[in-house]
Amino acid sequence: MAKVSILFIFLACFLLSDLVVSQRLARYNVDPSSLTVSGLSAGAAMATQFHFAHSSEVFGAGIVAGCHSPVPYNCAAGGLVAATMCMTMPAATNVNTLITQTNQRHSNGQIDSPANIRGDRVFIFHGTRDTTVMPGNGVHVQTMYTHFGAQIATEFTLPASHGFPSHNFGAACSASSANTAWINNCDYRGAFLMLNHLYGGNLIAPNDNSAIPGNLMNFDQAEFFAFGPALSSMANTGFVYVPTDCQFGAQCRLHVAFHGCLQSSSNVGNTFALRAGYLETAEVNNIIVLFPQTISLMLTNPNACFDWWGYLNNLFATRQGNQIIATHRMISRIIRG
Repeated sequence: MAKVSILFIFLACFLLSDLVVSQRLARYNVDPSSLTVSGLSAGAAMATQFHFAHSSEVFGAGIVAGCHSPVPYNCAAGGLVAATMCMTMPAATNVNTLITQTNQRHSNGQIDSPANIRGDRVFIFHGTRDTTVMPGNGVHVQTMYTHFGAQIATEFTLPASHGFPSHNFGAACSASSANTAWINNCDYRGAFLMLNHLYGGNLIAPNDNSAIPGNLMNFDQAEFFAFGPALSSMANTGFVYVPTDCQFGAQCRLHVAFHGCLQSSSNVGNTFALRAGYLETAEVNNIIVLFPQTISLMLTNPNACFDWWGYLNNLFATRQGNQIIATHRMISRIIRG
């Protein structure tokens, strides 16, 4: 009898904990015209893909260099070989060809009209000490966004390695940040400066203790996939930060932050979400931040990257891409319920 009771208690605690970490993503009072995206590394490529795929709904993008980006939209459409060339041989990238292919994707009904990007705010960061992705890629991203009429701010001068630039957490700015969740301490408020540009330059600068860790919540990602998130290299659980005022009905903005390779919850827990600097800025400016999460696939995606080279299928950079579909459903839930 004692063994049965212990087993019952264990199962009850397990089920209760699963309910706690897998709550349903809720609707909030969000201004639909406030949607912006950003990403680090492969997440930066994902942010660019999502921006172009849903440019009628997304009004700004932050592109932060890291392990695998920034690269221009559609640069890796040729698969892993093309992706490697995009990263390591920027001189071989023909931006005019990518622009033509982008327009063709719109003509084929795969993405929104890139004309929607005119006037959108874009922030591009690429450190001078990034030895994985050559500096020319940041310029290519700028060239492509300039062609489509975006309002661009850049930072290409900081001696940063491949990681997210922070002012108070992480490895030394020019050092590897593999042991600090791919965040570098560059005495540079990367998240605030990026979000401030995306939202017009009038955000309140936060204090270091502005964030409320309890407002970073886990939510069930599985419900946004027809056949289970693992088949799309996505986790069962994602993160969302909901500022206090947003929880009580204030009108808020919405930002989506895509993590980089080896930066998912299965690799670093919630450290990227908690320590990159997004939350402080979000709390004092009423910005809800959605952090979708990937998982690794042993053969095709061992580093838990977002799909920016087609490891799932060749529609990865379009509205029909598995991860883009699911993320769009999450966004729709937050805005429309």
